[in-house]
Amino acid sequence: MKRLITVITMLALSLVLAVQPAAAATTTFTDVTKANQFHDEIQYLTGKKIISGFTNGTFKPKVEVTRGDAAIMIGRLKNLDGTKRPSKFKDVNKNSAASGYIASAVAKGYITGYADGTFRPNAILTRGDMAIILSRVLDLRLGSMHEFSDVSDSMKASEAIYNMAGEFITGGYADGTFRPYKNVTREQFSAFLARALSPVYKQRTVSKDSFSYDMTKKYVFNMSGEKEQLSFKNTNAKFGDYTYKGFFWEYLNTTTNKAQYVRFEETKDALYLEYPFSDASNELKFPIKVGLKWTPALSESESNTITGVNKTITTPYKKFTNAVEVTTETGIKKYFVKGIGQVKTVDKSGKVLSELVSIQ
Repeated sequence: MKRLITVITMLALSLVLAVQPAAAATTTFTDVTKANQFHDEIQYLTGKKIISGFTNGTFKPKVEVTRGDAAIMIGRLKNLDGTKRPSKFKDVNKNSAASGYIASAVAKGYITGYADGTFRPNAILTRGDMAIILSRVLDLRLGSMHEFSDVSDSMKASEAIYNMAGEFITGGYADGTFRPYKNVTREQFSAFLARALSPVYKQRTVSKDSFSYDMTKKYVFNMSGEKEQLSFKNTNAKFGDYTYKGFFWEYLNTTTNKAQYVRFEETKDALYLEYPFSDASNELKFPIKVGLKWTPALSESESNTITGVNKTITTPYKKFTNAVEVTTETGIKKYFVKGIGQVKTVDKSGKVLSELVSIQ
């Protein structure tokens, strides 16, 4: 599944993370300072009244999430019946705050019990467990071109983990691991949820040195006399007779008002342009060096070659002096700029096929 190129369905989310009696939503928690890695994500969700803290003014970011907590989160997210009631699980008391949500979430298949008749509501969730739950609840289907060194295809959570990576809900750790058996905390879950909701936080999973477009910006291109807008948005994307709601890069021709939806994903090995339900193209190969050659897609026999670095090119937007030049076998030249993306394309005669006009 990690190499599946398909599409993701995102649902409208509304969730209160705290599962104990909590104070009214606030943007100030005594235990969440600006030094906290996920400070902004926590504040973002609090401001939208999606999560809340505790009555003593804390958020308890390092507290680990239990299976019971997860059932309540899922229930509130999906507007399930949380009425306290008897449970089929021998370790879930009918007076438990999670009993109704557990029953409803299990009935929906979002979370399951164990063969011994228990639910184990106080068991701590691992990052792998949380990936499985979020993938089910959010109906994640994208997959990813990424690879985590500690996630094998045989692992139960592997598909869910790569689904989350493909949606930029997780970027893993700097050492290339996901750490699926590490317990998940409230701050980590907040980060996952914020990334599911907002391109601002998705973008934070991407390296600042990336050659991919910035998900928080809109790009305007001149395409042989016509204008085309490229923006990352949550939209109803139509693929043949099939329609998905989710985050995509939308190429919108402002002359014809026709749109095409694609995904971009950068790994340590390459920058990929992904076509949902179809194929993926390796647009730029790493490491960047003149003479590096590769075949862009399995369906193609032609090869691309890096023919220049630190090239100076001019676009209506600005002059770039650090462009990477990629030349195809047909003579088309593509120019990529770190922190910007692809900014210009010309054919073998020098005719401009596409160039960047503005970034908004």
